Amino acid sequence: MRSKGGKTIRLNPVDEDHQVTDHPARANLEALMDQKLFAQRIRSERSAAYWFAASLWGVSGLVLGAILGAYMMFMAMDSALPLASEAVTRGIAVENARNSVDNREPILSDPARPQPQP
Repeated sequence: MRSKGGKTIRLNPVDEDHQVTDHPARANLEALMDQKLFAQRIRSERSAAYWFAASLWGVSGLVLGAILGAYMMFMAMDSALPLASEAVTRGIAVENARNSVDNREPILSDPARPQPQP
């Protein structure tokens, strides 16, 4: 294809001896692409490391929370057992006292009977 000035415009990078030549900026473009791929790989690895750290901390926190919760429940139960035992003992004592009073001979049942002296 020729223009008005008579210059030849080549559409493909072929020299007169029909050898394909590289574009002068090809090395720069390849370096730029390599840098982009490297940056993408770094971001991917960093993201994987963040996910690993987050999952590790999450699982560690879950296990630690379960252990601490079980220990605290054991301590609460252990400290509540004497109080519960004391309450049951008091309840039994009150029931025994009530039964003792209910089973006594009534004092005012028969006026003809002499009253016991204290």
